[in-house]
This record gives sequence, structure tokens and C-alpha cells, in this order.
Amino acid sequence: MELGLRPIPSDVKSPLIEVAANIWTLKADNFVYYRPPAQPRYPYTHRTVVIRLEDGSLFIHSPIALNPAIRNEIDALGTVKYLVSPNHIHHLRLSDWSAAYPDAKLYASPGLPPKRKDLTFETTLSTGVPEPEWEGQIEQLNFKSWNGWLDEIVFFHCQSRTVIFTDMIMDFDPEMFSGISRVTTRWNQMYRHSPRGIQLVHSFGRESLRQAFANVQAWEPEHLIVAHSPWQCIDGRVQVLEFLKTAFDWLKPQPKPIEAALGVARFSTLTLLILPFHLLLVLTADIVYPRLVKTETDKSSLA
Repeated sequence: MELGLRPIPSDVKSPLIEVAANIWTLKADNFVYYRPPAQPRYPYTHRTVVIRLEDGSLFIHSPIALNPAIRNEIDALGTVKYLVSPNHIHHLRLSDWSAAYPDAKLYASPGLPPKRKDLTFETTLSTGVPEPEWEGQIEQLNFKSWNGWLDEIVFFHCQSRTVIFTDMIMDFDPEMFSGISRVTTRWNQMYRHSPRGIQLVHSFGRESLRQAFANVQAWEPEHLIVAHSPWQCIDGRVQVLEFLKTAFDWLKPQPKPIEAALGVARFSTLTLLILPFHLLLVLTADIVYPRLVKTETDKSSLA
């Protein structure tokens, strides 16, 4: 069976690319560099999803950098009213869009308000109950972590039957990476799958994730958008379902004693191995080494 991957058109003039009726993707021209736990720093492709509601208002999911060309295209679609963060990692450009559209309401993901005290949020999206502003047009679910480390709000555009994932699933183009990074990204399961770091964050409490995933399947989506991927979307109800089942194969139920033992093993791996190594990596690669390089550069300039 074909995977149903729809490539990103290479000959389009507009930054907005239509997925289906009243829903578009907006791919960033640049990369966001991020270091997953105990991993190298990777370049992430990322995209915004724009949904036009029945009253002509626009729902902006995970805003990317705003420039005049993008703003012109957005303004031609409708009125920006809702700026949405799907998880507490995706928030960097909310302030840009809020400044450009001061009448738009901002919606936080769980854990974001303490990080962005500079922003005023309408509310924090933390349940499967849609906001009145988009009720009946956009459904939502919280893929909730047991410890609150990473909750992700997954959205479903009812008219086009499009489901939108942000970090719970990732897919990368291996051609972007060096040989070492290809090995580490495969170990981290960053190709058409939930990354290993995401799985470890969800060491316990997976029953709620299984229920959320079952609810996604019940939506019967016909299109799937993944924020970090080299393709625009996946088309086809069967193709989307098979892709999701593979991406979330780690949620397969286990007998309760085995599930409990595996949860302890996963959490121990995360807290005793991966996070300490990650802190050491950040300290050496992101703090100490840049300072040493700067010191040597300064010495050379004075010589």
C-alpha cells in the first residue's frame, strides 16, 4: 500500500499551500535548532497550520516567523482571531503575531503560561472540550503526560477531516544530517514515529494516551499534518490510519504487572541515564565549549 505522502510543491508562488477546503500549511524557510534529551542539536523543519472558520476568522496553529509576504497572504484569507500553541515548546513566534494582530486571542498549551509571562492568554487548552469559538468546527484532544512534562493538544478540522500533530510524531529527511546524526536520529526513532524521548516522558499513565489515540482514530481523519516532516501531509483514510498505528505502536497494551515494571524501567532510564547525560552534554557543548572558543578568538584578535 502506498503511504499517501503528499510532497510539498516546489513551484508554488504563495507561502500558503492548501491541504483541503479552508485549511492550509505555511512552511518556515529557516530551521529551528533544538537538542532533544541526550542528542545532538538538530535542524527542525516546522510549519504553521491555518484554518478558516465559518465566520471567516482564522485559527493559527503554532505560528512561524511572520514577514510581510506571509502577512499579505494571511490577510487575504480572513481575520486572524485565534493564535494557538499546541505544546509548551511551540510558542516562540506568538509575540510576533500578537503584536501584528492585537485583537487576536492567544491560547496556551499546558505548562506555557509560566514560560511566557510576557503574554496574556485567553485560557490554557488542557482538555478534550473545544473552545466555544471553534466548537463544532475543530475538535481537540490532550495527549497528556502523567507528570506534565509534555502535554500536546491535537486538533482535528472537521470539514476537511484533517488531524494535526506537532511533536508526538516526527519525520525527518535523513539527507539533512551527517552520518552520526542519522544514527542518533534513528536511535531516537525520529522517522515516522513518536521520538524515544516522547515515549520516555510518557513512562507512566499510558492508558490515557491509548484513549486519546482511540479517539483520534474515531475521528476517521482523511488527512494528517505533522509539524516536523519533509512532506505536506498524508492523504487517504486508510493511509492515515496505518501511519498512525505504526507511529504509536509503543502504546500497545501490556499486562498490568509488565506495564508497571516497564514504566519503572523507562523512568529510571530517563532520570538516571538520559537526563544526567543530557545535562552534561548541554554544559559542555552549549556552555563551556562556546566560551572557550570565544576566549581563544578574543586572544587571537588581541595578538
